[in-house]
Order: sequence, then structure tokens, then C-alpha cells
Amino acid sequence: MSTTLNNLFAQFEPAAKAAQEQEHKYLIIDPIYEHFETLQAAPFDEVLPRILKLIESCPEADYGGPGPFGSLIEEHPMASYTPALAESLLRQPSIQVIGWLDRTTRVDDDMRQRDPNPIGNAEFAAVLRQVLVHPGASQDCKDFAQDCLNDL
Repeated sequence: MSTTLNNLFAQFEPAAKAAQEQEHKYLIIDPIYEHFETLQAAPFDEVLPRILKLIESCPEADYGGPGPFGSLIEEHPMASYTPALAESLLRQPSIQVIGWLDRTTRVDDDMRQRDPNPIGNAEFAAVLRQVLVHPGASQDCKDFAQDCLNDL
């Protein structure tokens, strides 16, 4: 599966760069959807780091809300991905990953009982504060981080 994933993400990288440069999200979203079943079939612990690495390399691209990657991620228990999302934001902030992590803080109490999230509001707020001072974060990303922080 690693070879298949390597090949897919080698295709996704130029698509993400083009999507970011041209501000045209479907340049990346469409190729992801074309290979969505392959991504779903791959071990999640192999796919998630590749998704985050891609987003970190093109943090201003719009991958959809939540988009194909977000939909894939949300098929899994929050404990299997929220720590990785928080770590990604500390490496290279992006609106995309902030949005995904923000969605996990907005689940209802019933869902929270069934699918506990190790990143609670306090942890999310701490990450958002780091985004606000991160030298690699765009102003749009910092503004979104501040909005999410205000909503907590």
C-alpha cells in the first residue's frame, strides 16, 4: 500500500500547489475524490501523516470544508486523529486543519460520550494561541484562529 500511497500523493502535490496558486480548490479536491476509495482502504495511520504533510506543504490551498480529506478523517475515532491535527498546526498552521479540529470541539454531549476527544477546549485554545504567533501562519489563518478562540 505504501507504493500506492506514494504514487497518489506524488500526484496530489502538484495539484495542491496549483490549487493554492490559482485559488481553485477543485484542482485538488477532484483528484482526491477520484482516489477516495483507495485512500479509505489504506491503513489510516499511513494516510493521515501524508495528508497532513501535503497540507503543511500547501497550507493556503482550500481542500474543501470538510472536503474529501476531512470526510475520510472523520470516519475514524477522534482519538486517532485529533492529536495529529494539533501537532500539524504547531508545525505549519493552516485554515484547513484548524477547521477540522474546530469541528471536533463542536460535537454534542452524546457524541462526546461515544467518541472521546483527547483535545479538549483548553488544549485547542493553547494550540490556537500558538498559531497566532507562528511565523509561518498567514494573516487569514491567524484571523481564523482568533475567531475560533473567541468562540471557545
